[in-house]
Amino acid sequence: MSTRGRGVPQQVLTNSFVISKLPTRTRYYQYEGKLHSYYNDTAVELHIVSISGNGKDMKNPRRRTEVFERLQNHTDPKLFTPRCIFDGAVIMYCPRELPLSGGDSQTFEVNMSNKPRTDGSAPTRGIVQVYLKKVAADPIDFSGLQAFIDGKQTKQTPQVLTAINVLQLIIRQAPNLKYPNNTRAFFTKDAGVQTLGGGLELWRGYFQSVRPTIGKVLVNIDVSTAVMFKQGSFQTAALAVLKQNDVRALELRPDSPQFRQLKNFFKGISVTLVHRPGLKKIRGLVSNAGNFEFENTTVKDYFNKAWNRPLSYPNIIGIQVGSKDRDEVIPAEMCAIAPDQRYTRKLPPEFSPMMVKFSSKNPHERLALISAGISNAITTDQRSALDYQNSPFLQDAGITVSPDPILVTGRVLPTPKIHYGNAAASRPVQPRNGSWNVIDQVFHEPKSLSSWGILNYSRVNDQTINRFVNTLLNACKKLGMNVSPPAASQSCAGASSVVNDMRSLKNAVSSRIGKDPEMVLAILPTSSTDIYHAIKSFGDVIAGFPTQCVRENKIERANDQYCANLGMKINAKLGGVNSLPRSGALEKLMSAPFMIMGADVGHPAPGMINQPSVASLVYSFDRYAARYESMMSVQHPRQEKIDELRKLVYRAIFEFGERNRAAPVRIIFFRDGLSEGEYALTGQEEIEDITGAIDDIWRDKGIKGAKPELTFIVVGKRHHVRFFPRNRNDADKSGNCPAGFVADQGVGNPAVRDFYLQSHGGLLGTSRPSHYITLRDDVYKHNTDDLQELAFTLCHSYARATRSVSIPAPVYYADASIPSHPIVCARGAFHFNPAMGFDAATISSHDDAFDLERWRKNFKDKHANLAKKMHFM
Repeated sequence: MSTRGRGVPQQVLTNSFVISKLPTRTRYYQYEGKLHSYYNDTAVELHIVSISGNGKDMKNPRRRTEVFERLQNHTDPKLFTPRCIFDGAVIMYCPRELPLSGGDSQTFEVNMSNKPRTDGSAPTRGIVQVYLKKVAADPIDFSGLQAFIDGKQTKQTPQVLTAINVLQLIIRQAPNLKYPNNTRAFFTKDAGVQTLGGGLELWRGYFQSVRPTIGKVLVNIDVSTAVMFKQGSFQTAALAVLKQNDVRALELRPDSPQFRQLKNFFKGISVTLVHRPGLKKIRGLVSNAGNFEFENTTVKDYFNKAWNRPLSYPNIIGIQVGSKDRDEVIPAEMCAIAPDQRYTRKLPPEFSPMMVKFSSKNPHERLALISAGISNAITTDQRSALDYQNSPFLQDAGITVSPDPILVTGRVLPTPKIHYGNAAASRPVQPRNGSWNVIDQVFHEPKSLSSWGILNYSRVNDQTINRFVNTLLNACKKLGMNVSPPAASQSCAGASSVVNDMRSLKNAVSSRIGKDPEMVLAILPTSSTDIYHAIKSFGDVIAGFPTQCVRENKIERANDQYCANLGMKINAKLGGVNSLPRSGALEKLMSAPFMIMGADVGHPAPGMINQPSVASLVYSFDRYAARYESMMSVQHPRQEKIDELRKLVYRAIFEFGERNRAAPVRIIFFRDGLSEGEYALTGQEEIEDITGAIDDIWRDKGIKGAKPELTFIVVGKRHHVRFFPRNRNDADKSGNCPAGFVADQGVGNPAVRDFYLQSHGGLLGTSRPSHYITLRDDVYKHNTDDLQELAFTLCHSYARATRSVSIPAPVYYADASIPSHPIVCARGAFHFNPAMGFDAATISSHDDAFDLERWRKNFKDKHANLAKKMHFM
């Protein structure tokens, strides 16, 4: 809670809705389910939990849920009344203790087919055996949760977390049974649909999450978007993927790129059949499907004789279904894409603008969509999409959800002033709506650039390049930089020649200027990931000079504003300081040496099994917290805790002391990337690593003074809390809350000291505030006002922008989630030996053992020449 409430009060609505009534008389009993399924008279054990054996996995939560629904509705509906809720994995929660035949366990046979089974007959295909066992635990009630939100219990105990999880399942169960979903959100055409092309479409849906706050429990509801496979003809979908109209385009050889493209796109999705009922999962594709030969016949002849379905296009592709032992081939014209299937792979880049446009709704539109999901009859059966009032699971629990979004009183913080080099203390720049400009300003600390060159990998001609260079030089001059014309320029071929190109340019610049390049500027074609990677790798690791890449389309229409933005990046990369945000909170810190740190962990892309995660740490080393040094470490895949944090922090404090001839008195540590479930364990472990590093260096260096105070804050971005100005006069031009809006009451977690800060001005859609959770606070000692003001100030110090950003600059620098603008963590790929294939878009085998030491040996740190330079900008 805020101690003084600094700032101008402002009331807003938020997309959170009160659970008006918690279950009071109902207790839930927990059961664990194990499944066995019968195929071709053979029992196959399904690995729902850690079951040994050679069985086939039933990994799809939706399929598991279908089995448990069939169990409740058809196999034994009397036993399962009132209905139980299922988590999609192995746990079932029941609102009464089940009278199971074995006391605490029972085995059921669930017929998932439409064929009846004769009593006493052997199990047939489609029979699933479900073994239910009561978990040896106390029944779940909600008294602990009630005590927690009432302030009578200060810790979020496992019992409280379990109660929240059960509430979450109760809330989500009905729509998740009705609509396609990803567990946390469900999607329905009734809420909005748009065709993308390429066999895909966008569906709108609703995210739901139960969150405790002081005095009440809330349901956080937000609109969400899913990419879906478009239902309909497989043949039509395949042509759409290839961007073709003529069906002859599907007459493909197995070794053709188009065949591989279709195989990768369709593998694993389900199809319905034209000639008979059934649902099949695509295992692969075959070419010339009609002429594919089985025993004594072809596919074409089989469909003609057995099904009276002569094929119109026997020479085009078909699909492979079934198992390897029982292969089936179905012609493309005889199947259709089944409904309600989510596309979970990376979205092709050409569809990204449509995705953004469909997903982005201004605050007024977004809140209206959320309210419609609760109250409006938008479905075909004239019910709301969320339909809380008719959910049997809510009714059985005695839960009601208010249809009205809650009102929250927040504050708009004072905006820090921005100081430049030629502005006297009385003339700083005042941001408006989260932005400012650099007209008539010079950098606080401009750098000179006398030794540099250009590599041109594009088709841009020399005349265009010369015009761009002149514009860039003039823009840099206005900003106070002294930039000489490039000493050399070379036209280049492609990625394979980058190393030779860089060395050749380095030699050319050195021979003309008498020293190595201080920077290399590379002009790239529009699509040039491989060239970009090679340039950054050479500059960061081998040569030790900053590199600046620009796209050819930017060069061709470069103007003063673009070149001024480029100048901001270049000055920071050379070790300069563009501007300084100043505020009372920062001034207090500056009274003694202090460090600001930011940290994050970047993980391999989905499907990349044997690639490491890369952790990053950045830390300030000047008295203004404007300049940052960076470091990285390599660790096991998908491990969120920073494995070598103790070593990294030790090194950071040591280097800070070397540069400043003083140890830090205070350390403010911003940690990105931790989910709510990781605060307690991972956050506390990392705090111990930081304090351990402090102990180590104080001991090793014999430091007699007091150890630094530590404040550790988690900065969360992956949440769905949004704020909507109640009064349109309080909104900025985009309809969002103004930059600097902070809320620390009404939506926070009772177990932690947290706040939401919307630090940036609105651009497109509804702005997302960042969530700040304080896990340790020696520096401010519960004076949240100063911490909020410091966080807001640091959002104005991002060196390559003249607008406030959504998270503090050190967090932004460490961030792993910006592949289009790789900063520290996202630059990890540049530091590995290319032979390791770190950036290769391939999926490794599950059987290959991950070798961490091999990855670490093939990882090189940045070049020593880049110390004290923010080369990652």
